[in-house]
Amino acid sequence: MLFQTWVKSSGGSLQDENFYGSTVRSLLTTSDSSQYENLLADLTSRWSPAFVEYYQGDLQSAVLASADFAIRQSGVESVPYVGITNNVSESYNRVLKDFQNWKVCDN
Repeated sequence: MLFQTWVKSSGGSLQDENFYGSTVRSLLTTSDSSQYENLLADLTSRWSPAFVEYYQGDLQSAVLASADFAIRQSGVESVPYVGITNNVSESYNRVLKDFQNWKVCDN
């Protein structure tokens, strides 16, 4: 992830990378925008001011576009216990499986 480069260039440790990585992953798995906002408020109080600035400037728009709730709003469903994957083969297989289950409607 891009934040790992930022943590390293800021003199952060592996522990910092793990902390920021887990918190960003938590934001990505939120189920709706209000849960995202509440979690973000909690996390920004625990993040360093420098990371808050980095998140708001470089990561926030990507996280908002990629969060579970945002992707589901566009019609993509996550797989239980797996979530949404960025693995190309898994993503393609998912699209094929969804296509096989689509129904034609007369609207």
